[in-house]
Amino acid sequence: MSAAGPLERPGAGDPRQAWILGTAFFVFSAFFWGMNVPMTTRLFATWDAWFLAPARILIAGMVLALLVVLTRGARELAWPIMTGRALVLALPLAAFFVSYNLGLQYSNPITAAAVMAGAPVYAAVVLRVLTGARLERGFAPAAILTCIGAWIAVQGRPGVSGAGFGFGGGELLIVLAFMCWNTYSIGSQRWFPPDTVQLRRTYVATLASLPWLVIAWLLAWGTGIVSAPRLDPDAEALTLLLVTATFATGLAIYSWNMGVQRAGLAAGSLWQNMVPVFAVLVSMLYGIFPTTQQIIGGAIVLGGVLYMQWRRAA
Repeated sequence: MSAAGPLERPGAGDPRQAWILGTAFFVFSAFFWGMNVPMTTRLFATWDAWFLAPARILIAGMVLALLVVLTRGARELAWPIMTGRALVLALPLAAFFVSYNLGLQYSNPITAAAVMAGAPVYAAVVLRVLTGARLERGFAPAAILTCIGAWIAVQGRPGVSGAGFGFGGGELLIVLAFMCWNTYSIGSQRWFPPDTVQLRRTYVATLASLPWLVIAWLLAWGTGIVSAPRLDPDAEALTLLLVTATFATGLAIYSWNMGVQRAGLAAGSLWQNMVPVFAVLVSMLYGIFPTTQQIIGGAIVLGGVLYMQWRRAA
């Protein structure tokens, strides 16, 4: 069972079908990542960001391993790349989880959503640095508008005057998380043998990130940054942990990799703009509504991204 399936064979099928499938995978990921924002915020009432990352990855890794066994066979659990190479690949993924969780913990869900709207700009920077790809047409105005909009959204965050994690609160950590995520996305498509299916790539990278996350949590615990984790969570916390680990972490990352394989990272970064939309909608179900400044800031960020896409199509 080592051959790639028809939906995962690199380069298989016509470009239009690949684009449609890639888009479907991106939308699936965007929905569950958007859902993850307010759900993770609620989880912080039970666990800190340092502990939550490895706990979620452990569950996601087990879900992905089960899917590998069910669809590919137990032999496919063996890693197709060397352990050291897998750990290097997983380092930016682990950094993403820590930075993202901390960013959410030290920001407001709506503000975080506004910052996430700049995903195409962050992706363009990473692609330029790591692959030498030319910056998108209109990148400079888009980057300026993204910074201005994010700053306005941050100022509209409830309690901004008395809260924060360094300069700008947790929003800068979310930007860092996106940079790490795009770095991982490029590596996940380049560091495996070409015939390695996306499910197996996701499973390997996810498990390989676990040691990094455990080390980070132990250091945070040992230095007194966080206290011992709660071992008596209520039913809501357990449910949110299982849902976010399974869908927002395991399956959404797998779906994202499938989308990148078919439509490319640049296209995926555009669909990441749906993450803030879903995040705001789900946050409203929890009674978290955007302020006027957050709406204005998010609109400016999105306007900058749309301008960059308009220049690309021009």
